Amino acid sequence: MVPIDYLHIFILGGLGWISLNYLLNLKCFRFPEITSICNPPPRVSVLIPARNEEARLRPCLSTLSDSDYPILEILVLDDHSTDGTAHLVQQRSQGDPRIRLIAGKPLPAGWVGKPWACHQLSQEAKGDYLLFVDADTRFSDITLAHAINLAHQEKADLLSLWPYLESLTWSEKLVIPFVHLFILFYLPHWAKGSLRCFGAANGQFVLFRRDSYEKIKGHESVQNHMVEDIAIARNLRAAGFKVLNHDGTNPGHSIAYVRCRMYTRFSEVWEGFTKNLYPSFDGNLPAFFFFQLVQVVLFLVPFFLLLTPFRGPWVWTELGIILLLRFSLAHRFRQSYLGALLHPLGQILVITIALNSCLQSLRGRLPWKDRLYPHGPTICP
Repeated sequence: MVPIDYLHIFILGGLGWISLNYLLNLKCFRFPEITSICNPPPRVSVLIPARNEEARLRPCLSTLSDSDYPILEILVLDDHSTDGTAHLVQQRSQGDPRIRLIAGKPLPAGWVGKPWACHQLSQEAKGDYLLFVDADTRFSDITLAHAINLAHQEKADLLSLWPYLESLTWSEKLVIPFVHLFILFYLPHWAKGSLRCFGAANGQFVLFRRDSYEKIKGHESVQNHMVEDIAIARNLRAAGFKVLNHDGTNPGHSIAYVRCRMYTRFSEVWEGFTKNLYPSFDGNLPAFFFFQLVQVVLFLVPFFLLLTPFRGPWVWTELGIILLLRFSLAHRFRQSYLGALLHPLGQILVITIALNSCLQSLRGRLPWKDRLYPHGPTICP
């Protein structure tokens, strides 16, 4: 065999594994039918960290207020915002006494902003379940009831819903679909056990059983981690607790359980993914570069080979599998078909952002929410 043949064997083998893993994940990722209802319903604290989120927070609070679940409280922590975030929360609390504003304390040394905000919220919460959501999320009126009943039915210590991700600008259409791509192509959610590296969660909707959260010391256990949702899910899984990830897009219905527009322009996409992509590897530089290499070989090399004399049946087969995977993902999660068609551009952009994430982490200058975090890569305990 010539080297190019070995390359095709590796690519087709890798794409075959990813296809199988994706199909197995889809089966366990879907939102199960609710067969067990909590009676009486447990107390729930909805906890929202907010820093300069006035525009995004308004629809979040409106949809929470419309929920048909008897929520105990909705706590919003104002993390030293310079816009009208605090005023908005105070205004909304006059019409809904369940809403309460908490003024954030100064950021201590050794903490990252969001874990510190979430930790403060957990100290104020009175619920049996703690639901952390981002300020840019919106919900249907049945979301909370379904999520609580599902967590109760499955005896889950952590339940995370992955929302319908709205994408309007060109950068959103190219990059945002990689959120679902990463979680469903590469992680085996169908696999049982407590292997820590397979733990994951989405900070846009993370529901904890309170006693389980406290047993691992909650967000204090991930106080210096830039991607606290994934890190805390890994800690729970390593400790033997049950971590579930399910689809919040509510396929087949016009209204998603959870929906979110993460970013609205290219600069936000760049900064947001820069904050996440390298820290997700817990400072493991070899693992980070190995993953980037896998992405290049499996999802970019076939497109490059198309421009060389080595193009042939193998290349067309590989391209067909890649586009089939991308269009299947786009159809299932209501993503942009244009983004799927322009996969090579999106993949190159994501890898470029990942390398910038690594560079800024090693320099100790990861930017987020008008703060620069001066620590390098961290290993989550």
